[in-house]
Amino acid sequence: MMAGSSLTSPLPPAGNYRTEAQDLHRFAEFVDWPAVENAGARRTINFCVLGHDPFGAALDESILGHPIGPWSTEIARGKRLQDLGECDVLFVSPSETASQAKILEQVRGAEVLTVGDTPDFASSGGIIQFVPEDGRVSFLINVDAAKRAGLTIQSSLLALARIVHDRRDKLGD
Repeated sequence: MMAGSSLTSPLPPAGNYRTEAQDLHRFAEFVDWPAVENAGARRTINFCVLGHDPFGAALDESILGHPIGPWSTEIARGKRLQDLGECDVLFVSPSETASQAKILEQVRGAEVLTVGDTPDFASSGGIIQFVPEDGRVSFLINVDAAKRAGLTIQSSLLALARIVHDRRDKLGD
């Protein structure tokens, strides 16, 4: 956010959530979705926000009505993981920092693209972490976590990211 700019509703300091909302959709376009492809009648990619929603209307504008390949898109928001239903993309809000390790453990190995913007999200087992860098939003991709989730991230997206691996002192295989 630039100094002196005024917003009618201030954004949390963790990042540019309008850009991040758009990026969530773009990320989903560059993932091979085995669970969705093999789901038969299922026709949606489900985006979930766990905890406080920092995106507001920007997420709806970026996701709803913008299909990913042959799949429509839906959004679920909730304060507990079990309230969200089936998630393909799970954004873990900064409001869940205290529970982040537990949340990542609950979805570990599931075909869920986990995304967050808290420090060490990716190295703690999340797949994609937004990182503010030189006035823009960059991102890290944990290739170990993506592999564990059974998701293949296309090389064109990997080329734009900084690649990280699990912290071996915190995570097992």
